[in-house]
Amino acid sequence: MSTRGEILELVRRGSRFLVSCHLRPDADALGSALGWAAILRVLGKEAVVYTADVPPRMLEFLPDVERIVHALPSGPPFDASFVMDAAAAPLVPPLPREICGPVVMIDHHAAHDDFGDFVLREDDACATGVLVLRLMRELGIERVPATAAKPLYAAIVADTGGFRYPGTSAETLRLGAELLEAGADPWETAYNLFEGWEEERMKLLGAVLERMELVDEGRVAILVVTRRMLEQVGADDEMVEGMVNYGRMLQGVEIAALLWEMPSENGPLTKISLRSSGRADVAGIAKALRGGGHRAAAGANLAEPLDAARRRVLELAKRALGDGQRALI
Repeated sequence: MSTRGEILELVRRGSRFLVSCHLRPDADALGSALGWAAILRVLGKEAVVYTADVPPRMLEFLPDVERIVHALPSGPPFDASFVMDAAAAPLVPPLPREICGPVVMIDHHAAHDDFGDFVLREDDACATGVLVLRLMRELGIERVPATAAKPLYAAIVADTGGFRYPGTSAETLRLGAELLEAGADPWETAYNLFEGWEEERMKLLGAVLERMELVDEGRVAILVVTRRMLEQVGADDEMVEGMVNYGRMLQGVEIAALLWEMPSENGPLTKISLRSSGRADVAGIAKALRGGGHRAAAGANLAEPLDAARRRVLELAKRALGDGQRALI
């Protein structure tokens, strides 16, 4: 793993950087990318934010979203490319060295491939946005730039579930207060991240909960989203995000798994979102499926149909609950 000093020196020496994040960006990934780009610009650097996927509607309120590019720009090669919040290599868009230069991974997941030319991974941070703020300090910026406050606040709020999850610390709350002082709006952030649902999304949630299955004596909740369910209520894939949390809300559930049938031109593809109530380590389950994440929240993409994916996830979930120390791979 790289030293912080190497990464800081790379920033100081360079003048033109690409900033990216994992595919299908969430609030921590995109918020960290936008926040880091804003900090680089304060330092007088050129920063281009690139995402292979269009950001979800819920994040359109973040500043500079309209400046994001979705194809690698032409021109001279970048001095380096930063990839925020990506724990597994398959979740990162292609970044050819002749265009992107050396790749710097900035991440806070415990389960991580540690890929890239430089890696800064600190799993004591509740969000990658926290690492951005730590780097900002070490680069000599004491006050959070106004342009970085909203995206970094969204990053932290999202990955702590609104300051509710176990990763929330005294540092987290102090940083939240600092970001509010710099211009973040708590209600705007909460409404866009957790509320403001479309009617179709609410109907989809009803269909998902109606089909929820409890197994292993009620310790595992399995939720399923099929293409047909989406079509029946007029919903789209973006509206599925976060629904796995409803499985974890049920009393007695220790692991919630949402299996989501995804469109694919190369055969069956199931997206898996996992949540733990605390005792089970769902990052281990995700890693066994070539995904990644945290102990309490993780995910993976599986090139299998729903039924086969369900069997694999259920087997791994039962093993995780039966023996937390046993290897899942």
